[in-house]
Amino acid sequence: MYKAIFTDIDGTLFRDDLTIGQETREAIRESYANGIRIVLSSGRYITGMQRAQEQLGIPVIYAAINGALIKDGETYLREKRIGENAYIKAARFLKGRVSSLIAFCETEYAIDADDEWFSLQTRICGREGVRMDISNPEEVFRKTGERPYKILAKDNDREKNAHLLQELKEIIGSEGKVIASSWNNFEILPPDTDKSDALSIVSAHLGIKTEETIAFGDWDNDEGMIGKAGLGIAMENGSEKAKNAAAFITRTNNEEGIAYALRHFGVI
Repeated sequence: MYKAIFTDIDGTLFRDDLTIGQETREAIRESYANGIRIVLSSGRYITGMQRAQEQLGIPVIYAAINGALIKDGETYLREKRIGENAYIKAARFLKGRVSSLIAFCETEYAIDADDEWFSLQTRICGREGVRMDISNPEEVFRKTGERPYKILAKDNDREKNAHLLQELKEIIGSEGKVIASSWNNFEILPPDTDKSDALSIVSAHLGIKTEETIAFGDWDNDEGMIGKAGLGIAMENGSEKAKNAAAFITRTNNEEGIAYALRHFGVI
């Protein structure tokens, strides 16, 4: 019997229009009514994740920033921020090389971007961030009131992103983790941070086994979570890494893939 569902948001729970399909909403609500805890596990910051919780209309546990920040209600299960040295190295290297740089805190974000990217991020997050040069984490703290957990780099040049990601891995080394969370972005996280950590931490918090969990995801940053869950499920629209880690590949995020899988395995 499964006791917790962990789901990524963008490309998984959300359709491309940033809404949750009716079938998926109802399937997750039914799962919760049957005693299964719901965990939103995303690269988003917590305020950005609340848009998903509001659409679901049920209590959730937040595993934000790819597992660096985990909260159940007002209880913090984990707080792990990127180190200042790694942050500064990454920000200085990437400035001017990508279209947008974003520093994500718990409930605020700071963004260095032109109007197109600023508008896009506002739509994704549901609120405006502080527009500024994010190169100095102390300046981000001064202007947002919160210290950053990670940096997100965004650009529509897939080939360039892949090249910069590899370069940055060499520059950052063991001081941080660099991973893609979509085809048009990559992020710099605290070292040894992964969504699979959230699965272990939340399972221990709930007093359940990891074998009693289901995980849904669509991209490279979901690979660890999908692989560790009792039942790991990748979306048809997902990356090869996500699919290779999965026990089952469901329909796309635009085709109620979560609801389809929950029915397929008799969870609802």
